[in-house]
Amino acid sequence: MDYNTPGKIAVGEVSLRHAAVAAGLGTFGRHNLVVHPRFGTRVIFTALLTKLDLAPDLPLKNNPCTDCGLCVSSCPAGALDEAGKTDLRKCLGNSQPYGMGANIGFWSRFGDATADEQKTMLQSPEYLSLYQAGFIGHQYFCFHCFTACPIGCGSIQ
Repeated sequence: MDYNTPGKIAVGEVSLRHAAVAAGLGTFGRHNLVVHPRFGTRVIFTALLTKLDLAPDLPLKNNPCTDCGLCVSSCPAGALDEAGKTDLRKCLGNSQPYGMGANIGFWSRFGDATADEQKTMLQSPEYLSLYQAGFIGHQYFCFHCFTACPIGCGSIQ
């Protein structure tokens, strides 16, 4: 990841979403996530990078997304208000409450606190969650756009 270029935070070297669409595994929905025709947004993508010349499946012709807007209206952060775009700052600020923004806020408050307040802060559930996230990674706590999507909600055989 490129952390030195403004606007490139949370942008990986390979977009698995774009690769999935190019491979014919789905199309982009209103929420900017891949919608598989059978499983909806309930999919996880992974990849193996190779130099082999492999032919992809054809991209999907029909978009399974009905543009119902349920994903947009269910987003508590308002991160999907602009069609086809995700406001990452809003999304990550809500979905990763112990991410970078929370760390910056905590340590800013810590620096302004008295010694007694600092001691209390270092024993708080907030600090323990931030500390744990530093070791296991920032955990997502919001899946509203995924769960609101009606595509693929039926029984899967």
